[in-house]
Amino acid sequence: MQRHTARQSAQFWTGWGLQLCLIFFWHTQQLEASASIDRIQKHNLELLTQQLNRGWRAFCDAPVDEGVMALFEGINPSDARLHVMTITNQSVQLPIKSMPELRDFDINPQRKTLIYVNAFHTADSYFSVQEHLTLLQTTRRDLNVIVVDFATHVAQLYYTVRHHLSVHGYSIYKLLSALTDAGIAAQDITLAGHSVGANIAALGADLYAKGSKQQVGQLIAIDPATMCRTTDILVRQTVAGRVVVLHGEGDVFGVRVPLGHVDIYPNGIGYFPRKKLQPGCDSKICSHMYPFVLFMEALIEGVMIPATKCENWSKFRQGDCSFENTLNIGLIYPSNAKGLYFCMTQPNPPFTYMEHGLRYQIRRPEISNALKA
Repeated sequence: MQRHTARQSAQFWTGWGLQLCLIFFWHTQQLEASASIDRIQKHNLELLTQQLNRGWRAFCDAPVDEGVMALFEGINPSDARLHVMTITNQSVQLPIKSMPELRDFDINPQRKTLIYVNAFHTADSYFSVQEHLTLLQTTRRDLNVIVVDFATHVAQLYYTVRHHLSVHGYSIYKLLSALTDAGIAAQDITLAGHSVGANIAALGADLYAKGSKQQVGQLIAIDPATMCRTTDILVRQTVAGRVVVLHGEGDVFGVRVPLGHVDIYPNGIGYFPRKKLQPGCDSKICSHMYPFVLFMEALIEGVMIPATKCENWSKFRQGDCSFENTLNIGLIYPSNAKGLYFCMTQPNPPFTYMEHGLRYQIRRPEISNALKA
């Protein structure tokens, strides 16, 4: 009996040791697999960052491992976030599915409403999208400001452009429906977005117009992205009561041709397909970001950045414009504003030349270190 018990004990410890070995082996394999996945994802992000500097086509065609990318947070459309304000002046982040809860926050039907659609990733720099949008929310308490963030990193931006544009556009449509159901008048809503966000905003506005038989009051498209396919350039006059396009680059990243009721070309950049850059910029992606900073300066700082109607850039350079027909970059535009508008701006903040920006002048050559960051 004792001999049998000893044999059983030996078998038990042998089996237990084998299980420990198997568990250790499995755990080691899992760690190696995890490290391998992290290495692949790191390579994916490096590749996307490199290709983004070459433009949307290169970015969309980047040979990344999408199977690995799909494992990481931020790829699924449900990972998008809403940023809304509380009555105590705090910005709160909500999952996109929490749209019905918006009525519980500081949303006042007596105010105008600005929905900013962010789908462009930037690293922390002078152009930090997230910092500007936070300032916008906390500064403009005269507005209902809602930020919809579809891109918190470059991988999410990739999936937005490649796969999720229609889903994100539908989310904007649902957001507009939720707001109008809460008592916000559609004509009091301005949708704004930069780059890919401009096309998502346009799609959401278009879906809302078709579904509700009414249009939002205004779409402000900031250098709409040329996208992977030309069919995904969705900014057009029919999607909102007024469509304002603020151009910035017009060669690799932004759309050059007029798309709205009003098309504004600061410094004429993007009007002609020439390799020129915005003041203070030494790259095309900087020029693509430049009108976003102009728009934020106008909204956050209240700076006047005037532009004048002109038949084309050549006429503007000659001073042959209708200087009685002017407007300021921002949220409010004259009811009779229509056509092409031009202005001169500076390489450093404040970017405005005020009324002197309505006349062509030779740009100073200095390059802002802030814009190069």
